[in-house]
Amino acid sequence: MTKKVIVVGAGLAGLAAARLLHRQGLQVQVLEREARVGGRVFSRAFHGRTIECGAQFPSSGYVHMPALLAEAGLSGVPCSPWAAFERAGRWHRIHQNRPLGLWRSGLLRTGEYARLGWGAMAARRAATRFERAGYASYAPVDGEEAQAWCARALGPAAATHVFAPTIHGFYFHPLAGSSRALVQALFAFGDAQALAVPGGWDALARGLAQPLAVRTAAEVSSVRATPDGVAVQLSGERLNADAALIATPAPLARQLLSEPTPQEQALLGTNYAAAIHVALGFAPGWRLPDVLQGVHGFLLGPDCLVASMVVEQARLPCAAPEVLTLMLGDASARQLAGSPDDKVLQQVLSWLRARWPELPGAVVAHQVHRWALAEPLSPPGRARAVRHYRDTLPLARRILLCGDSAGLPWTDGAVDSGLWAAARLVERLS
Repeated sequence: MTKKVIVVGAGLAGLAAARLLHRQGLQVQVLEREARVGGRVFSRAFHGRTIECGAQFPSSGYVHMPALLAEAGLSGVPCSPWAAFERAGRWHRIHQNRPLGLWRSGLLRTGEYARLGWGAMAARRAATRFERAGYASYAPVDGEEAQAWCARALGPAAATHVFAPTIHGFYFHPLAGSSRALVQALFAFGDAQALAVPGGWDALARGLAQPLAVRTAAEVSSVRATPDGVAVQLSGERLNADAALIATPAPLARQLLSEPTPQEQALLGTNYAAAIHVALGFAPGWRLPDVLQGVHGFLLGPDCLVASMVVEQARLPCAAPEVLTLMLGDASARQLAGSPDDKVLQQVLSWLRARWPELPGAVVAHQVHRWALAEPLSPPGRARAVRHYRDTLPLARRILLCGDSAGLPWTDGAVDSGLWAAARLVERLS
């Protein structure tokens, strides 16, 4: 008899896991509480373009994503290679594959850049010892706090003006309180490029889901082990299976899993940064200021209202009017959590007005999207918890956890955790 597996969660981790299980000949049922698949990969039409409202950029340095995109008939197009950081009220443009620009642009002084260079060489050498997509492999460097390590190994200026805005801009939480393991993982990307997917990145989720049995708007209330398998409870309905994967953010997973083991509790205790995505459409014919031209991403530190900003024309050029998309980080998102969208918009426009006074008057369209669980926090100990979970998980366990709480805090890391869990279940059920 064909073994049956239930996957709870149709983000990319759950879909990648379900796809592998399906290819191994197992009967797979995917349950998703939202009305769509993709999780935090979420593309929408706005002001003549398709914009990304959740995860922003796949990377050419990802391990799993290029093959998944190719199998779905999709391709990643390199974005503009330019990013920008702010120091003392001035923007500094940096080419993502030319680190010397950190000095030439004036973002770092000569001595500050030299100190970063020596530390970065050691960090890049260390990166070869780790699995690029597997957070468990970073357990040996997971004992030190990131800000202290950056200041010691890379210099205080690099910690403040490069790595603090990078972590806040990408993951919406401060460098302070994070793990060295998170920063170390960034050094594995080398000369990787930020990519855009024409038509929207969430087409990948729809492609992965196409051959699978997926039920959307399926609210799961519990997942528990039974003597001969697992029982998954939905509203007024119980589904039985031989095994289950829970591929949801940790706060949702801990509501579902009864009687978790201590190893599971460590993953389920993962906390998350919130974020708010604000898209601004400008009047036809309006041209953005020169400092914004050709820069695909602006990264800002944790003391700023905005964590990051994307110039959509630099992400993927097209004939549509200009669009800026801005992400508010955890502190700002929590402060504005109870505020209406109009207040969020006014806060963002005020922030823009302080830097480019002419911009707010040219905005003719806007959209606000909120993410209560945008990115997992990665304090010291989380990589070790993932490693411990994998190393000590009994083969007899029929319920497995995957997703971003069980991996690196980017899409490829979540997919890696889903593929690991699926392979482990195939071994168990065979």
